[in-house]
Amino acid sequence: MIDGLPGDVPADSPAEDIHTWVESELVAKVGDAGKKIHTARSRNDQVATLLVMYAIDAGQKIAHAAQGLSVQLCKKAIDWSQLVFPLQTHCQFAAPGSVGFWALKYATAFERSANRLADSVAAWKKDCPLGSGAVAGSSIRIDRNMQATLLGFDGPGDNALDSTSTRDACLELLADLAHVALHLQSFATDVIAFAQTSRSWVAYPAAFGTGSSMMPNKTNPDAMELLRGECNAIVAAHNHALLIMRGLPSGYNRDLQCVKPVIHSSVEKIDELLEMTTCFAEALAFRPEKLNASLQMGHIDATLRMEEKVQDGMAMRDAHHAVAGDLESVESGRDVASLASQYQTTGSASPKETLRIANAMIKRIGPGNQDQ
Repeated sequence: MIDGLPGDVPADSPAEDIHTWVESELVAKVGDAGKKIHTARSRNDQVATLLVMYAIDAGQKIAHAAQGLSVQLCKKAIDWSQLVFPLQTHCQFAAPGSVGFWALKYATAFERSANRLADSVAAWKKDCPLGSGAVAGSSIRIDRNMQATLLGFDGPGDNALDSTSTRDACLELLADLAHVALHLQSFATDVIAFAQTSRSWVAYPAAFGTGSSMMPNKTNPDAMELLRGECNAIVAAHNHALLIMRGLPSGYNRDLQCVKPVIHSSVEKIDELLEMTTCFAEALAFRPEKLNASLQMGHIDATLRMEEKVQDGMAMRDAHHAVAGDLESVESGRDVASLASQYQTTGSASPKETLRIANAMIKRIGPGNQDQ
């Protein structure tokens, strides 16, 4: 926004668009010099430039929010590193691991999302569309390198026809946001499952749920259900934008304008969802007694018992058959929770490894997100 000018075009303005309105306002303030602002420029290259700049700002903002959620989950991973429960594959109890290890799964995913956005932002800063004109550049020899540098770009785009009609930065941003949304949906589904009556692993935060309007015995995980549902709009937005761009001829076409509301609404929504999820993760708690009861189900120590036989010299396939044939005869009531400390590989579910990686991630993400 220009100092002294309102942020929005007045409804009664005769200007055709914001560009001509800005020009008329400048002329009113500085005289004929204001008439030069559109020299060697078109609405086409101006809009393309503003959209790339918006993508850059939005990418940085969402990356920071994803880092904040990652840090919060790392802190929870540290708190929950000794809280053992059944890890799952195919929605079946599979092996013992800590709740901290589970939280670290999502911390890792959101840090990866933040890094993907950072890489995208770096790519978007390379080429500045401004100065491409309407489609072919200009016969007036303006210094495109200077204006690109002043706007924070590495340099001008190489092809005016491409610069004025591409929306790759918008599509890539929406794709990056879709990845974030998928991780949020997975997190929400896990928590909803953990809160089911049959498990009751989590003490679901009251501020993020509601009671039933009719059934006094129920608390509904509303925030997580809404998170899962709202993320569908983010995932769909990428496909929506792809369909807008699909089959467009070269050069500017008015269809491109339809991308703007898609990207704006998606950025605003994912930012809100990340903030809510960060607050939710901070408030989330688990019930150790419920976790301990579940550890006795599904023979989740079977793989570790098989590997004990392997370390004693038995071939892996023979050890697999031996443990599989002996499952029902193994005495119940064993201390499964202590077995998680047996994991030795990097990135494993060992409580010690979870603590190491969570602390390393907090340090790596940096002080800017330490207060999340």
